[in-house]
Amino acid sequence: MVGDVPLNLQRQRLHMKDLCLRVPRLILLGILVGAALAGCSQLQIAYGTSEFLIKRYADDYLKLDSEQLARWEPSLKAALKTHRAEELPGLAGLFDALHTASVNGFDQTNTRCLTAAFRTLYLRHARLATAATAPLLAGLTPAQVQALEQRFAADYADDRIAPGTRDVGRELRKRTNRYVESIEEWTGPLNAAQRTLVADVTGRMPDTAEALLDYRTRKREQLIALLRADATATRIAQFLSDWLVDYQDLPPTLAAAGDAIGERIGELLIRLGATLDQAQRERLNSRLLSLRDDFMKLQQAPRLVPVSCPADDSRPRV
Repeated sequence: MVGDVPLNLQRQRLHMKDLCLRVPRLILLGILVGAALAGCSQLQIAYGTSEFLIKRYADDYLKLDSEQLARWEPSLKAALKTHRAEELPGLAGLFDALHTASVNGFDQTNTRCLTAAFRTLYLRHARLATAATAPLLAGLTPAQVQALEQRFAADYADDRIAPGTRDVGRELRKRTNRYVESIEEWTGPLNAAQRTLVADVTGRMPDTAEALLDYRTRKREQLIALLRADATATRIAQFLSDWLVDYQDLPPTLAAAGDAIGERIGELLIRLGATLDQAQRERLNSRLLSLRDDFMKLQQAPRLVPVSCPADDSRPRV
């Protein structure tokens, strides 16, 4: 797997950062995959302790009291139970399909199928996470809502680039380095030609930094307004789903940019995959198989839901 692989990559990247205010992080597909990068045993440890870790993260982010955590615990337990039963088989299937594509060679057909399958799994995880988080947000006190607003403001200050101060060349180099680091977790060190290839492809991705920041800020302001109005958990869940799952008011320019970035990701998979030497390919394939097996072992009744893409239709079935 090369870097991040959703079809609408930039769209997913924004939402994975904001999804449920980063609270139930280990419910999310991206976090599970991120834990997997550290090694299969760490993935199993992270999943096995996910309830504890999520509660600690929620407490740290929102400064919850013991009663709030106790009230949220049934929702969290239910979400994790659903995830283990319904989502782990799809994750195992995705990594099995990635391994098959890697062995056979990435091409236009299997790459479109795989990136679409990743997006489908992301949306399933997003729905689960928004439903689990809404009751927690609905129970925040006015002081906690104010603290959350201040944290959002601090995020904006950190992410905002003052007019006239952007160094586009530096930003492109940082983007390339992020992709290289992500790729090397799967393949081992890249050679100079491979790094140049990554720089070429990522350098042709659309620049969406300012538009994404503006969109995120607007949606966070709307969320704070809902919390201040004592919105119900049902209303908050609907808002989060509209925002993070269905993209109901995503600006068309960002939607188009996400599609363009998805095309570049597919190009990167195909072009870089063709350059891997034997050691790189063996490392990649070994990691993919190990992760497939790990997601199987995490299930009480192990099963794998295959990704199936008919030759005339790149839409996945997971």
